[in-house]
Amino acid sequence: MKAAQISQNQLLLFLILYFYSTLVGFSASNLIHISQYDTILVLCISGLTAGIYAYFTIKLANRRPNEFFFHYGKDIFPQWIHILFMGFYFFSFLHTSAFVLREYEDFIVQTYLGGTPNWAVGGLLGMVVAVTARSGIQTLFRTAQGLFFLILIADVSNTIFIGKELKWDRWMAFITNHSGHGIFAGTYTTIPFFGEVIVLVFIFPYLTQKNKTLKTVFWAIVLGLLLIIVNFVFLLLLFGPNLASHITYPMLEMVRYIRIADFIENLDPFLISIWSTTVYLKISLLFFLSVQILAQFFRLKDHRPLTFSLAAVMVALSLQMSGGSAALTSFYTNSWATYSYFIEGIPILYLLMDTLKRFIKKRSAKNNKGM
Repeated sequence: MKAAQISQNQLLLFLILYFYSTLVGFSASNLIHISQYDTILVLCISGLTAGIYAYFTIKLANRRPNEFFFHYGKDIFPQWIHILFMGFYFFSFLHTSAFVLREYEDFIVQTYLGGTPNWAVGGLLGMVVAVTARSGIQTLFRTAQGLFFLILIADVSNTIFIGKELKWDRWMAFITNHSGHGIFAGTYTTIPFFGEVIVLVFIFPYLTQKNKTLKTVFWAIVLGLLLIIVNFVFLLLLFGPNLASHITYPMLEMVRYIRIADFIENLDPFLISIWSTTVYLKISLLFFLSVQILAQFFRLKDHRPLTFSLAAVMVALSLQMSGGSAALTSFYTNSWATYSYFIEGIPILYLLMDTLKRFIKKRSAKNNKGM
C-alpha cells in the first residue's frame, strides 16, 4: 500500500496547532498556579527540551526512513520487548485521546450546554474523529493546513482587542518574581506536552522531503512556543497569577473581555469554536496512531475496519474517567507527567540500542577482517 504524503509545510502548521491546543485551553490555570510569573521561563525550557526530543526521534527514524516503527523495532529489541513497548504506545495514545476528549466534554457541558450529558458531546466528537481517522492521516494534515490561518487570525484578533484591558504595570514581575521550586515543578509538568513530538517516529514514512524534517520541527516548536507565550503573557497581565490560577478556563474569561463597540459582544462562542478545532486535531492524530498500531498488531493492510469500534472504546473510556476539572488537574499534576516521561523516552532507548548494536557489528566486522 502506497503511503500517504505529508508535506513539510503541512507538518509545520499541524505541529503548531498541536502544541497550542490543550496547553493553552485546559492547562493554563494549573501551569500558572505552579509557576506564577515564571511560566514564560518554564515554557522556554520545555520548548528547548522538545527540540532535544525531536533531534533524537528524527535521528532514529532517519535510519529506516521508509519503514514503520512497529515493523523495524523488532530488529533493534527482542520481539517480545518490542511488542510490549508497542502495547504501551497503543494504550497511551488511546488513553490520551480519551482524556483530552473528556476535558473537552467537561468544558462544553459546563460552559455552554449545561444539562447535556457528556455522552452526547463525546459521541458526536468521537464520530467526527472516527470519520477523520478512517479517511487517513493525509486528510487530517490537510484539514490542519486549511484551518491554520483561520485559527491564527482569531487568536491574533483576540490579543489585539484585549490589549487595552491589560495592566501593563505588571511587566516588572516577569523580571523580579522568581521561584526555583515553581520553575522546577512547572517544567516537570510541562515538558511532556512538548515531548509528544515523539509521535514523529510513527508518521515518518508518510513525510515528504524527510531530510528537512528536523528543521521543520524546530520551526514548529519556536512558532508554537511564541503563540503560546503571547497568550500566557496576556493572561498574566490581565488577571495576574492569583486570579488566573483560580479560574477553571482563564482563556475563556480573557476572550469574554472582548467588546467591539456596543453592538458586537460575547464573541467567545465564535472564538472558542475555532479553538475547538485544534483539540479535534490533537484527538484525531492520537486516535489514528492507536488505530494504526492495533491494525499492525493484527497484521491488517487496512486500518479502516477498526476505526468506529475503537472510537466507541475511546468515548466509553472518556466517560468512565473521574469527572471534574479538579480530578483531571490532580491526574496531570501527580501521575501524567511521570508516566509520559517513560513513554516519550522509549524512542531514545531504541536509538541507544540501535547505535550500540551497530557499533558492535562494525567492530566485529573489523576484527574478522583483521584476522
